[in-house]
Amino acid sequence: MFEMWPVMKRCTVVAKRPLMFTGAFGFGAWLSGLVFIDRLKTDRARKLMKEATERVIKQKTKLWIFPEGARYNKGSIQSFKKGAFYLAIDAQIPIMPVVFSQYYFLDSETKTFEPGKVVITTLPPISTKGMTRNDLDALSEMARQQMLDVFHEASKDLVMQIKIAV
Repeated sequence: MFEMWPVMKRCTVVAKRPLMFTGAFGFGAWLSGLVFIDRLKTDRARKLMKEATERVIKQKTKLWIFPEGARYNKGSIQSFKKGAFYLAIDAQIPIMPVVFSQYYFLDSETKTFEPGKVVITTLPPISTKGMTRNDLDALSEMARQQMLDVFHEASKDLVMQIKIAV
């Protein structure tokens, strides 16, 4: 994300609330205007997402959301949560899919990073003009399928270079 930040320009990120309590990173993220969502308090999360959407429209900025909720690095993209798609449809704003390849340089046990490479691919925007909440499942699945195809292709390139298992 930090590599892409200069390209994104006016942007904020939606992140799960526990990240706010990760020391200097959490404090810096909070100062930067990240929107921290407590997924256990759904009413509060919806309110924060609505406020974030209003800010996106009013300030003509971007909102970076990870629709999986969490990535388990198991060689695929998990099912998407619905919040990002409700937001895009309700605000009639486009979805700009950004795909991160599989990563191999995070040690899950020690929670440390090793040197490594990630392939980041930005797909064409998906318009939500004229869509209603009735289109939510189809929109979510279409976005996920497009992203999944790119994820597997990008991860395959890393497999060839690094010999990781996909």
